[in-house]
Amino acid sequence: MVNGQEKDYQPIPIDKIDMDKDVGKWNVRTLERDKKIEDLAESISKYGLLQPIVVFQEGDKYHLIIGQRRARVFKELYKKDPKKYEKITARVLPRKPDEEEAKILSLSENIHRVELNRQNIVETIEFLYERYKSVEKVAKLLGIHPVTVSGYIPIVKAPSEIRQKYYNKQITKEDVRRLMLIAPDDKNKMIEIAKGMPKLTKDQKERLVDAGIRMPQAQPKKLLEEAQRPHMKGEVVVPLNPELSRALESAVKDINLSREEIARNALVEWLSEKGYYKE
Repeated sequence: MVNGQEKDYQPIPIDKIDMDKDVGKWNVRTLERDKKIEDLAESISKYGLLQPIVVFQEGDKYHLIIGQRRARVFKELYKKDPKKYEKITARVLPRKPDEEEAKILSLSENIHRVELNRQNIVETIEFLYERYKSVEKVAKLLGIHPVTVSGYIPIVKAPSEIRQKYYNKQITKEDVRRLMLIAPDDKNKMIEIAKGMPKLTKDQKERLVDAGIRMPQAQPKKLLEEAQRPHMKGEVVVPLNPELSRALESAVKDINLSREEIARNALVEWLSEKGYYKE
């Protein structure tokens, strides 16, 4: 891996940076690159460069991996004030990274930054997950918790129309997970249910999943009505021995449901099977 072998941060000549076509392939921030570029220019003018760019060197040129917007702004400022913006602070990698290494570097830098586009995160996790087929491996490569990666897997597997609703912030990450539980093989059903989800409360969304599991043949309108129907809410405290507790935690990780949702679904299934509960 390139990680851990880089040189220390150092100032490099801004006119030696080659912003070639490959930067679009390497950088996870493939969308909204021009967003708030003026604000970034103003910030750099006032406070300087707060976050170094990342490059690798070939001959007397530096090829950009991370920081395209920062480098673009610096180049423009250099035209106005060559002396002040002659050099930019950079992390110089010892060699050219491959596509996987570059995506990992880029996402690791950007994943905790609020402005990173949802689609950028999903597509990078998808790229790595398709290659390794392992949540744990992707999490290790990105330096994040496996639970975080697991939360994105339903989105990776969702139809493009559902993914787009998530990218547009019409539905949440949890909403996508719920849709994949209710109708994983019925795209049209998922789309119709998704249209009504923004109007539901969290409790109603949980009831929506319950209804979808209990009534797999029900139409979207029926499921949404069931979710919004007034319900009496009761609670049962169940002591768990260590084996059951570990089994429950394993299920939480594997199927991305909360402990409460798994317990409720198990109860509904058992009571239905024994004839005590009917729709």
